[in-house]
Amino acid sequence: MKNKYWFFAITVLTIALIFTQSLLSQNTPAPPFRNKIKFISQPPLYGQRGVAYSYTTQAITADSTEIIRYFTDKHNPHGLTIDSLSGVVNWIPAAKGWYTITLIARSNKRDIAYQSFMVTVTGGNGIVQGRVTDTLNTGISNIIIEVLQALSTDPVPLYPSLNNGCYAYSAKTDDNGYYRISHVDPGVYKVHAISPTPRYLSQWYDGWYNPSDADKIIIPDSPSVTLAVNFKLQGGVVRLPKITVSGVVTDTNRLPIKAADIFYVQSGFALNSKTTVDDYREYFNLNAWWGDFMLDGKSNHVYSAKVDSLGKYSLQIPQGSYIAFAKARGYATEFYFNQSDLLSANLLALRHDSSGVNFILAPLPSVALGTITGSVLDSAQGIGVPSRIIAYRDRWTSKDNFNCFRSYVVDTDSLGAFSVDSLLPGSYFVFAVPLGNYSPAFYSTDTASTRWKKAAKVDISGNTIDGIDIYVHQIPSSMNGYTSISGAVRLLSGSASVAGALVYANRNGVVSGYAITDENGNYSIEGLAPGTYTVTVDKLGYNTETASKSATVSYSTTGDPVNANVDLSIDEVTGVTQTSTLQPTKFMLEQNFPNPFNPSTTINYALNQSGIVELKVYNLLGQEVRTLVNGFQNAGSYHATFNAQGLSSGIYFYRLQSQNSIQTRKMILLQ
Repeated sequence: MKNKYWFFAITVLTIALIFTQSLLSQNTPAPPFRNKIKFISQPPLYGQRGVAYSYTTQAITADSTEIIRYFTDKHNPHGLTIDSLSGVVNWIPAAKGWYTITLIARSNKRDIAYQSFMVTVTGGNGIVQGRVTDTLNTGISNIIIEVLQALSTDPVPLYPSLNNGCYAYSAKTDDNGYYRISHVDPGVYKVHAISPTPRYLSQWYDGWYNPSDADKIIIPDSPSVTLAVNFKLQGGVVRLPKITVSGVVTDTNRLPIKAADIFYVQSGFALNSKTTVDDYREYFNLNAWWGDFMLDGKSNHVYSAKVDSLGKYSLQIPQGSYIAFAKARGYATEFYFNQSDLLSANLLALRHDSSGVNFILAPLPSVALGTITGSVLDSAQGIGVPSRIIAYRDRWTSKDNFNCFRSYVVDTDSLGAFSVDSLLPGSYFVFAVPLGNYSPAFYSTDTASTRWKKAAKVDISGNTIDGIDIYVHQIPSSMNGYTSISGAVRLLSGSASVAGALVYANRNGVVSGYAITDENGNYSIEGLAPGTYTVTVDKLGYNTETASKSATVSYSTTGDPVNANVDLSIDEVTGVTQTSTLQPTKFMLEQNFPNPFNPSTTINYALNQSGIVELKVYNLLGQEVRTLVNGFQNAGSYHATFNAQGLSSGIYFYRLQSQNSIQTRKMILLQ
């Protein structure tokens, strides 16, 4: 039987229209003199077919003697004009669809600025309204409502080049839980209520977990027919069972670090993820500018603990998926397991009490350490965007005495400003994962680039580099849907998976969605509207320029999603070996995690010298049940996944053996 939450409808009142659309900026080259001339006006982002669209642009310059004139790009929609003196844009949209508009401000001293954005043109007069309550019938504020078109019933055809009749409308509930959306195109829709906090479970109408099961509503082309779509949300993470995780934090000599802090961060919150159930990008759109979005902050998505005098910690958290890290003054921050990169950090799927989640922190060397400061800015508006910042050290093109590849992770402040300190000497690529509906980007001197090979390096040798500003583009929410593109990223040389890669879905040159590959190389880009996309991938240190494929997603005749699967292959740049920051000093087999487990667990181990290695699993009778590793491996840190599907519950042993060493540990399978 399907899991369905039943609730009753409530008569609702009409309230003010809240209609939100996302601003889009194309990959237009950044003006070479951003500090001299820039747009400060914000355009309307939606219009109606046959109704005049008007927008008064305004750009400013730091030079009071400059005279600014306004122009349009040659690729703008037919019939759109701009007055070169006043900057007034006039246009009467002839057809529904998504239109990219690019405006140009140019001064008499040859300074120039661009403003690109997307306008969603609809043609309907439908109205949807309702109320969102908890199980006690109390209204819930700030719930995001998405109304996603599944089938169009509009008799007027779309402009042929757009080839799509799907639109997304959104609103958020007021203090009493009410919402209202107007000017909706006629058609068949599915509605999604997204909770911005873990206190409530997000839900598809009428009480469903997946969009495939969601009830459909029919919206007529009439303002006199108002549909009431109400939601009753169940309690969320506060009702999940608590589990205990524990471990120890040591330095590279296996001595306890007495002043370390441990953080477990819900993975969607940490990675700004978007799924068909929980949409953290919308959460950040609503909360990032005034809420606590920090990885080491005090929000209810972050759980923290301090270690005791023996370096041990124990923490109670709800069941779920987490990214964990440890930090201490004078040491490099590490994510589990021996990862310094947020994107490649192991996702911990925690369902049972788990021990042995240990961290080894490397002391910062006694050298002059550097700092990089800057801001993450909206490429069209120039406003700050809260983000996660990753500064990657470029080892493979700049050998030195440290000979280590590592990254540094910090959060910006609420205005998008950041400072990355304690940087080892070397060259750095600086990468931003913006919070909300923005696509990630590298720092570059002439463009906002999703490609690491187009990024600019920042050289650090005990110095401070200021003004490293990263410009990011918004992802248009008007193109949201409930289809997905999923697959895996592998190495060309074999079946090895690539973790921490960014996979993008691009439509007409616009990033419409993205996802990050997990430790098995898998990804899923969700929330896409039907259409044809170019799927690309990027990961620092890999050749990815030719790794792109086309994918088409759609809705069936009944409005159900028809998804796509795309596998991509990439190759490492010659000479790149991304080893752990720490060179192992001893042969070591870690306790598996999680433990107990069902059905999969991860086994981490370290080799202090190269050679033939065997990692095998045995039952209580000493019978071999699985060979996980059997072959030559270089010295370094590794992890292997053991899937116990088909095995019975009980105690198992796993043994790591090389030419000179052997270690065995015990693990428990709970079916």
